Amino acid sequence: MDIFMYWLSTLYMLGSRKQNLLLSHFGSAEAAFYASEEGYRAVPGFTEANMRIVRKNRDRALVQLGFDNLLGMGINYTHLGQADYPDLLAEIPDPPVGLFYLGEIPGGSLPRAAIIGSRRCSEYGLQTARRFGAALSRRGVVVVSGMARGIDSMAHRGAIDGEGFTMAVLGCGVDICYPPENRALRDDIAENGCVISEYPPGVNPHPSYFPARNRIISGLSQVLVVAEAGKKSGTLITVDQALEQGRDVMAVPGNITNKYSDGTNSLIKQGAEPACSHEDVMQMLGMVGKIEAKKFKESRPHIASDEKLVYDVLAFEPFTFDEIMLKTNSQHQTIQYILTMLEIKGYAKKLPGMRYVKI
Repeated sequence: MDIFMYWLSTLYMLGSRKQNLLLSHFGSAEAAFYASEEGYRAVPGFTEANMRIVRKNRDRALVQLGFDNLLGMGINYTHLGQADYPDLLAEIPDPPVGLFYLGEIPGGSLPRAAIIGSRRCSEYGLQTARRFGAALSRRGVVVVSGMARGIDSMAHRGAIDGEGFTMAVLGCGVDICYPPENRALRDDIAENGCVISEYPPGVNPHPSYFPARNRIISGLSQVLVVAEAGKKSGTLITVDQALEQGRDVMAVPGNITNKYSDGTNSLIKQGAEPACSHEDVMQMLGMVGKIEAKKFKESRPHIASDEKLVYDVLAFEPFTFDEIMLKTNSQHQTIQYILTMLEIKGYAKKLPGMRYVKI
């Protein structure tokens, strides 16, 4: 492992463009570490402020200490040129010079799809992200997302449901859980893939880091699927980055009366491929007709015939208890019992206001 590449990765304040510029100009991270200030002044666009960052962080003993501490924290590190550095990511403009991660990076031969969306979303969006994540995961597709609240978290959770691999890309150090309520999810992701970042340990999340984080999400993936996004969602920035990287972009159609679907429906109007099921994503990945990479057991219990009558009425948009009674023409006690059983078996979810959705 190249300790000097690790050093270059810690200079995140420079930004990936300047980090890659130093690597290109000097030919190696080690040469950059030992270069004179005159040598740095010859680097095109390298400012005095940039030089202060280098000067402040060029202590060989401290670099070695930080590198050694990674192992004690359970954090792995890879960099450009290493066998475990993702090939797809290395192809993008200004790729991360290094990656810090918890868990294991899934093999590069596995197909990868990013499932992303807004933090503010509908129950339909949440359940769609989870179902897509689970279905793709069961078929050997690595699910990539950003572990943010909302759609991202459900995409990861779905991939874990499917017993496959998932990758979470953070806009902070991997030793920091953001959002904090996702600690259990982060641990599950690390056991079923990896939590990954270009930022070294100890770096707190900052709004300016997330656009850079998003280019890694799309860069790791062959296909980007937007599960749900409003008209002004930050998710659309990731779409632009994916297009610049030459990635395929898909969007899940949504209810035209739902403000949370304005962005996804607009993407489809602009030419994004509609993703109406996981099979559409698999077709985009060129996986249609191929044998599944791995067979997984169905973890949920069987639905009884009387339960199926209610389950078939449910949708990913919530229905009230009374609406379900009317649609099934059944008695109050019967519906209450069946809905409870569907919740226990993991086929339905109860929302505030006595509303229910299919999951």
